[in-house]
Amino acid sequence: MAPRSGRGKSGKAKAEKKRKEEKVVPSVLDIAVITPYDAQVILKGISTDRILDVRRLLANHVETCHLTNYSLSHEMKGQRLNDRVEVATLKPCLLKMVEEDYTEEAQAVSHVRRFLDIVACTTRFAKPKSSRSPPPSSTDARPKKTRTPQAREPPSPSPSDGKAGGSQSPSDPPVSAISQSIDMAAIHPSPKLSEFYDFFSLSHLTPPIHSLRRCPKDDTEERRDGDYFEIQVKICNGKLVNVVASVKGFYTQGKVFQQSHSLVDLLQQLSRAFANGYESLMKAFIEHNKFGNLPYGFRANTWLVPPSVVESPTNFPSLPAEDENWGGNGGGQGRHGEHDLHPWATDFAILASLPCKTEEERVVRDRKAFLLHSLFVDVSIFRAVEAIRRLINSDSSAKDAKHHTPGSVGLEDRVGDLYISVKRDAADANSKYKETSNGDQHAEEIAQRNLLKGITADENVVIRDTFSLGNVIVKHCGYTAQVRVVTKKKIGKIEARDLEIDDQPNGGANSLNLNSLRVLLQNSGDSESPGGGQLTKPAADTVDISDDLVQKITKQSLTELEEEPIHSERSIRWELGSCWIQHLQKKEAPSENLSINPDNIDEDEQAVKGLGKQFKLLKKRERKQNATATSSGLGGNDTSPSADSNLVAQTHGESTSEAELRKSIPEEAFVRLEEMGSGLHLKSAEELLQMAHRYYDEIALPKLVTDFGSLELSPVDGHTLTDFMHLRGLKMHSLGRVVELAEKLPHIQSLCIHEMVTRAFKHILKAVVASVENIEDLSAAVASTLNFLLGSGGVEDNETLNEDCLLRLQWLRTFLARRFGWTLKDEFQHIRKSSILRGLCHKVGLELVPRDYDMDSQNPFTKSDIISMVPVCKHVVCSSADGRTLLESSKVALDKGKLEEAVTYGTKALAKMIAVCGPCHRTTASAYSLLAVVLYHTGDFNQATIYQQKALDINERELGLDHPDTMKSYGDLSVFYYRLQHIELALKYVNRALFLLQFTCGLSHPNTAATYINVAMMEEGMGNVHVALRYLHEALKCNQRLLGADHIQTAASFHAIAIALSLMEAFSLSVQHEQTTLKILQAKLGPEDLRTQDAAAWLEYFESKALEQQEAARNGTPKPDASIASKGHLSVSDLLDYISSNQDFKRSEVHKKQRRAKVLQIEDKPTQALSEATVDNAMLQDSPESTETAVDSITAEAGPGTVDMDEQDQEGDDAVRHKAGVSTLSMEETTSDEGWQEANPKGRSGNTIGRKFNRRRPVLEKLNISSSEYANVSTSSSRREIISPVKKAALRAHTTETSPLKQLKGSSLSAGEDLVKTQGKAPLARVSPSAPNLATMASKSLSYKQVALAPPGTRNATRETGGRNQE
Repeated sequence: MAPRSGRGKSGKAKAEKKRKEEKVVPSVLDIAVITPYDAQVILKGISTDRILDVRRLLANHVETCHLTNYSLSHEMKGQRLNDRVEVATLKPCLLKMVEEDYTEEAQAVSHVRRFLDIVACTTRFAKPKSSRSPPPSSTDARPKKTRTPQAREPPSPSPSDGKAGGSQSPSDPPVSAISQSIDMAAIHPSPKLSEFYDFFSLSHLTPPIHSLRRCPKDDTEERRDGDYFEIQVKICNGKLVNVVASVKGFYTQGKVFQQSHSLVDLLQQLSRAFANGYESLMKAFIEHNKFGNLPYGFRANTWLVPPSVVESPTNFPSLPAEDENWGGNGGGQGRHGEHDLHPWATDFAILASLPCKTEEERVVRDRKAFLLHSLFVDVSIFRAVEAIRRLINSDSSAKDAKHHTPGSVGLEDRVGDLYISVKRDAADANSKYKETSNGDQHAEEIAQRNLLKGITADENVVIRDTFSLGNVIVKHCGYTAQVRVVTKKKIGKIEARDLEIDDQPNGGANSLNLNSLRVLLQNSGDSESPGGGQLTKPAADTVDISDDLVQKITKQSLTELEEEPIHSERSIRWELGSCWIQHLQKKEAPSENLSINPDNIDEDEQAVKGLGKQFKLLKKRERKQNATATSSGLGGNDTSPSADSNLVAQTHGESTSEAELRKSIPEEAFVRLEEMGSGLHLKSAEELLQMAHRYYDEIALPKLVTDFGSLELSPVDGHTLTDFMHLRGLKMHSLGRVVELAEKLPHIQSLCIHEMVTRAFKHILKAVVASVENIEDLSAAVASTLNFLLGSGGVEDNETLNEDCLLRLQWLRTFLARRFGWTLKDEFQHIRKSSILRGLCHKVGLELVPRDYDMDSQNPFTKSDIISMVPVCKHVVCSSADGRTLLESSKVALDKGKLEEAVTYGTKALAKMIAVCGPCHRTTASAYSLLAVVLYHTGDFNQATIYQQKALDINERELGLDHPDTMKSYGDLSVFYYRLQHIELALKYVNRALFLLQFTCGLSHPNTAATYINVAMMEEGMGNVHVALRYLHEALKCNQRLLGADHIQTAASFHAIAIALSLMEAFSLSVQHEQTTLKILQAKLGPEDLRTQDAAAWLEYFESKALEQQEAARNGTPKPDASIASKGHLSVSDLLDYISSNQDFKRSEVHKKQRRAKVLQIEDKPTQALSEATVDNAMLQDSPESTETAVDSITAEAGPGTVDMDEQDQEGDDAVRHKAGVSTLSMEETTSDEGWQEANPKGRSGNTIGRKFNRRRPVLEKLNISSSEYANVSTSSSRREIISPVKKAALRAHTTETSPLKQLKGSSLSAGEDLVKTQGKAPLARVSPSAPNLATMASKSLSYKQVALAPPGTRNATRETGGRNQE
């Protein structure tokens, strides 16, 4: 018995230890590092960091970024610490950098590459000296008469158009959905493609060096032992310095021998000019972002090439990180064929058999799967691109290309277990659909197989599908290559074997950049200059030939489209089956029953609460369709009368269907399906297919649109829209149906229309590329195609469209009708052509010159604009199913306000993602981003910033500089910086996000509106209240147009304006706006909802302040801002006029009387006026989280900050301290520990109603240290009362935004930075002297994003905790 007892205790102890570990949440950790210069730097890390992460932090610190060859030592752990050592185990957390010898030449080369990388931002991202402009010959006088996108002329260009282009009639959704007339006003100048890289450029600085080259061996003097190579550096003052790289470092030969371990140190000793230039560069790095994210290490991974390429497009000068001359490359493994003969078939078979019953076993298995599959994908892409290049070269050298005509198989090869086949694409825009229609029987078998895979899916579904895992498709330059693993017939006993795979170097930080495998389309004879000069005559002839080719392909496609029979593509993605099962399981749970049972209508309403009146029809339609689906056997319970009758009628066939299904799927999956109790195991494959199609049409598609309307999903471009649909098993051919269902969602209609047009144009472009035989003619062909597709088309003298434009419109209308079942009206004239161009480049693989293309001209593109083509790859993605489940659980917990659970789930999810995918993978970045948002809500802003910074670094490197995930990181970071009182930095990042948003979803989108609100909060924090009101005004109008006057996000906009007005002490106006907010929330959410209660609390607060003002006025001591408040309810437009008008004019008595007269008229109907004014004034955010956050932040900051004079007396010292203003803030920021602030010295605060999250709470006084301007934030018991009800609600909006696919919900970034520069000095007329302080206080008490992420009316936990701390 004793041994058992001992084992029992051991098991119990392990269980307790595991529970303790699960409760441990990460915390900010100060990592002290002693540099080789005997200085100490403090790095802001996290308790989960490892030595590998410390190295990355050192690479992002200005004092150590130039050091590459060193080890880290610890007084207890010893020398040369392994990269996997956890920082939390180091006691004390003090490390020392020890310079190591360059034992290999590659290490010295890598050091030089880092140096070039650091200084590259001074030259590589600057606009070319000869600014590119369209060649004079590329357009003629006709563009002046062409129809502009705004379509201001009454005549409609489209034969079917029935309206003028600028119509805003709500009765015609297709027109309003895409018309620019509903866009928000661009407060800043419209973004330009030529400015894409300006965010990273430091070209205003003098480059520390002008050039650096390796000296040929013949030119070098006799080498000493240990010397590797010699370089010649031209310093900024023109001096040439020869430096030798050796084992001990870098040295110069001459009169005085000087040697240093790093190249930067040596050059600083040699040249004062270099030292000054490098010092200026490091200061600029700190100004760019003092928290890291230094502007170096970039890869050319975006559809717009770096500006430096424009100067030399024929050889594409690589950025330093990818410069092979200095040891760089495009990343990936197997580039040189070292893994070609890997036993893929055996390893994939072993992988499928590895144990996976427990989470621990699955982590081990998933890690092996990730490493093996990542290696396989890299090797497959390298081999596929190599094979395609061989065909391109052979076609170019051969006089005839008969062997590789379009549509033919050009190459088949076998490399070990890999089978590679390359096929020339067909020069037919309809080829894809011909293939699908010709194999109807085969397609049905695939659909059945995918459906069975989906309904039996579990956490092992991806890894056990060996066929899909071992398959990669690469499309490049008109060829399609397929690489697949050839399964061996006989594989020995694999059950007893394990799988050993080498880990990825540097934690996977150097993953493959597909753009690095580009094929350059420019050659030295293309044009006179890469700057876009006059084309030579032969080139012009080539363009004419290309124009004819485009017209020929389009006409041929049009003829075939008109003649082909209509067929419905009913293929199925396996994800549809999985979502169907989840839907049935939810229906079984009473709390989430979506059936039409009258008792469950409330639950159905809750699922879409917050929608405006215009969505009621959609909800009724969905309920009706759900009822139909249930009665037809779609319901989860087969107890309904019709379902029972169906089963009874088929009793005689049950055994047959069941037997067939047993044969089709594994026994384990069949048992799991049977145990679910849905009765699906009794159906045949054909019956299941029919039921799945009904679920698709009647439930899945309407549910998608409902989630769009509630902002549960908020796509910003075709990429995110595709991800959302594919994750639910929805096919993109249903986009036309989505447009019809989203009749009251103009921004969704716009995105769908843009995606349909992009996908249609893709087929024309790919057909043209496939038909070009000589690679040298590709650039001209692509330019001609883009001109045909995106050019203005030209208008003849008789006001009729030219032949090209008519052909384009006719083909596009026919294609969309055939492929998407949607009829194009006059939408094309309102299309955002820059969004179409971006989508085409991503889908076809084009890299273009970053210049401003004149889409109103007939020929916006020239052949010199088309730099290269890059591969487009499709393959399965391997990650951790358990990690994804944990991420979803974290979002749900956050949505419910359970912060402790959200942190726990998020932390475990991140740990799993790192364990499976490594610290530098895109899925890990998603986990970082979600956890950052969760921690933000708990009040741990420092740690949230650190995690989001990690996510941004990964996204910029792995996904691209304009990827939706990257945009979201910019937006989230801006909010975090704002909360830490670094408002100028926040504005910089929010403007970057807004810049990118305008190229993806445009100005008429809820996310852009949310970003406008974020910008408004930041501008208000800078004291630019009038600028903030302009942003709020546009955001409110946008939300009203897109979502409706009674949508929950519109209420959030009203709330934001109420807060902004309260900052100006215009409490009477705040009362009226908050009344509208409360009215909407009561109607949509009910009186019991926390957000409704919070709005009521804010209204009570505003009313009390308004009464105080009235009493003060009666006593003869009006406050400075009382003049504004006394006006009663003014529309935002009037309020803006009042604020920005001349002060002298404002003071005139006549003007005051006129204002008062107007107020008296309005006060008779305050509610109506309020709604109208608010509508005119502001639109909040598009995504629930951003919109609500912005509103709440404004409110939070304004309300609590201006609360009571007692509170101000309590914090009198702080108030005095903060009157210093923004300038004081910036000075203090520079001196406060690299900008980091102890926002929560004693822990995070995440109190939900009735429960406490035992973490540190932010101390607002300490925040005031770095931003004295916001000292007025007084928090006392009365303030707590106003704030406390809200915590849960604030989290709800946020969950949507944090999902990896729901990118950009919370990121609203805008053009505020330029506004700050141009209007920052404008006087704030009629704003009380305390208004800036109030703004400061507001920013302090709430982060803008808190407000935006929190449901409208919710008070943030941080405010609540702040009040308690002060208490």
